[in-house]
Amino acid sequence: MMEPAFVLHRWPYQDSSLLVELFTAEHGRYRVIAKGAKRPKNPWRSILQPFTPLQISSRGRHELQTLVAAEASGNALDLRGTALYSGFYLNELIQRLTTPYHAVEGLFDDYQHTLSLLTQVDHVEPILRRFEWQLLCHLGHGFDWHIDNQQQPILPAQAYQFIPEDGFMPIAGMTQSARVQLSGQDLIRLGAFELSDQRLLKLFKRLMRAALQPYLGDKPLRSRQLFVQFKELP
Repeated sequence: MMEPAFVLHRWPYQDSSLLVELFTAEHGRYRVIAKGAKRPKNPWRSILQPFTPLQISSRGRHELQTLVAAEASGNALDLRGTALYSGFYLNELIQRLTTPYHAVEGLFDDYQHTLSLLTQVDHVEPILRRFEWQLLCHLGHGFDWHIDNQQQPILPAQAYQFIPEDGFMPIAGMTQSARVQLSGQDLIRLGAFELSDQRLLKLFKRLMRAALQPYLGDKPLRSRQLFVQFKELP
C-alpha cells in the first residue's frame, strides 16, 4: 500500500542505487534502498529529492528496506534562498529528534504545512519558531507558556528564567546571566506567537535553542552551517 512521504536526505549507494531517508505519514522516519535510481532513465532519479511530495511503498524485515514504488503526488515545492536552507533545517531536526519507524501523530501534517508556508513568505523566522515548538510538543517535550515551574500563572510584571526540560522559573529580577531570561509580559506574547518585532523574534530564537539543546546534544547542525554561509543562523 502506498503512503505519503518526503525525502529527508539521500546518498549514493553502490554503483547505480540510492540510499534514501524518508519521512512518512504512517511509519515515521526510515531508510530505503532505491535500486537503480541513479540510472539516467530511471523515473525515481528526478523525484527522490527533498521537498517533493511523494507516494511510496517499501518492503523488508530489517531496518534498511527496499523501495518498491514511488511517484510524485504533486509538484516539488519551490523553496529558494533562505526558504531552501530553512527546509534543510526542518529535515535535520526530524532526522536528529525522531526515532526510526516511530510515527508521531500530527507531525507529518505540520511538517508539510510548514514547507508550504515557506514557499509563501519572505520572513521565515516566525515559521521556523512555530515548527520547533510543534516538534517539541509532538515528541512530548513541550513546556507550558501559561504557568511557571511551580504551577503558578505567568504574571506580566514578574521576571522569569527558562530552564530546559523544566519550564519558566520566577526570579527576583533580570541579571547579566547568559541564561534565557524574560519578563512575564514578553512570555505571554511569545506564548500567543505575537512575533511582531525583531526583539521578540531574537528572544524566541534564544528560548527555542535552549529548549532544543538537551535533545540535539553537542553535535552541530549541518543546516545551521549552511545558514552561516548564506545569511544567518536559524
